[in-house]
Amino acid sequence: MSNGGMETKDRISALPDEILCHILSFLSTHDSFATSFLSKRWQPLWLFSPILHLDDQTFIRNGRSYSSFFNFAYGTLFKCRMHQPLRVARFNLTPRTCGYGSDFPYSLFKIWVSTVVQRGIQQLVIEIPRALEVPHIIWTCKTLVVLKLYRLSVDVFVKVHLPVLKTLHLDFLFVSKSQYLAEILHGCPVLEDFRAYHIFLDNKLDGVDFPTMPKLVRADLKLDYVFEFPLKVVSNVEHFRFFLKLKKESFPIFKNLLHLELHLGLNIQWHLVIKMLSHCPKLETIMLHMPVEPFSSTSWISPQFVPHCVASQLKRCSIFNYTGRKSELQFTKFILQNSTALQTMTIHKIRPNYSSNHQSKFQMIQELVMCPKSSAKCKLLFK
Repeated sequence: MSNGGMETKDRISALPDEILCHILSFLSTHDSFATSFLSKRWQPLWLFSPILHLDDQTFIRNGRSYSSFFNFAYGTLFKCRMHQPLRVARFNLTPRTCGYGSDFPYSLFKIWVSTVVQRGIQQLVIEIPRALEVPHIIWTCKTLVVLKLYRLSVDVFVKVHLPVLKTLHLDFLFVSKSQYLAEILHGCPVLEDFRAYHIFLDNKLDGVDFPTMPKLVRADLKLDYVFEFPLKVVSNVEHFRFFLKLKKESFPIFKNLLHLELHLGLNIQWHLVIKMLSHCPKLETIMLHMPVEPFSSTSWISPQFVPHCVASQLKRCSIFNYTGRKSELQFTKFILQNSTALQTMTIHKIRPNYSSNHQSKFQMIQELVMCPKSSAKCKLLFK
């Protein structure tokens, strides 16, 4: 058995450097460095990786000491082919491991980021334990294609110029003025993928010029209830994941939207769902997520008109966390009875709502199966 293990080890070691370096790219930098102790064959390989990944485990293995952690961070950065550009850098330190303390060495972090950016970085992922200012050098990096920021802040105005950035993800970003977020978006002319989860900022939008992103294909928005994000920014997308808020009453025309994933809040306003659908003329797929927690909703009022996408474009409709409430049933019937192009109606995770009625799961399914369908090709699926 040991001989077989040795033979496997030899076969792996015999692989070309390019393949071994690709394998190492899936490890954190600390784990990749550890492979250098396997044998002379492996000793230099980690130095040729175009990826740096520092995470919680790196922090733990350095004794939970920021001093030791950054010594390792700088050491790996300067040992890895200084004459070669870095492709990917990930810096992930979470409060779960590091706490929310004020001892995070921001000055050392900024130097590390500056060095990474100067190495021609293409993908940069940063998560730090507490919301500190995004190092300004990031906003003018001409090589960045992917930028993902978690738990940082934008406190002062900076000029943003990210000419090749295609993916921007902002999670738990604290922005002191709405204008600063607008400037970030203006500085990303070829952005294709935008995600914003929990953006915290003032709600002073008067006079703030938010752009309509011309190249945007995909957007994912889960925003603070205080901040009204101008949806015109994402009106060109083809794929949109959106957490619909109670107060959202106006929608732009989503002229290119094909796929909509809509998450409803705990106080469902059905007229807003229909209103949004009426602003998506080309929509082919809708995925509707009902809340998992107990929720309230307005009574279903049959719309005065059928949205264009429902009448002639919609091919797939999925409803998640279905409880069989009267308003849910009426919405589902509305889609089935008015969608001439519908191919599938899929009901996921049926959860009978025993607090408001005594329908069994079987009765709920039976009621949907008996509903007339406008499309002869429509299949009703339960998962």
